[in-house]
Amino acid sequence: MKNNFNDIVNNFFKNYQDRGMKKWQGFMLSDHIATLNRDKEEKAKVYSEKGTMSETEVSEILLQAYANNKVVSVQLKEKTLDKKIQPDIVGLVKGYEDDKIIIGDNKVELSDINHIEIR
Repeated sequence: MKNNFNDIVNNFFKNYQDRGMKKWQGFMLSDHIATLNRDKEEKAKVYSEKGTMSETEVSEILLQAYANNKVVSVQLKEKTLDKKIQPDIVGLVKGYEDDKIIIGDNKVELSDINHIEIR
């Protein structure tokens, strides 16, 4: 009987073909896949460049938003390494620190703002 068992085991491993990564695909959690897909979509987005505003115009809108506690949407002049427009910074104008304006959790220099609008 033991000899027959050894023959069966040896025969199994002679003919066994590992499925490689296919056997691990079931371990990907749906939340993980959803996050990966969301990241891929975010990277694929293309933002269009808005009209350039003067520092005076930008300052007036910043003052209005600060005085009335309004949310602003700010497009920076700086582009990504692959020459794409960055997503807008959206938030409340909280004040300033040194030479930078605090918008939401970001600190932005006035000269770096390309376009601003109150939401």
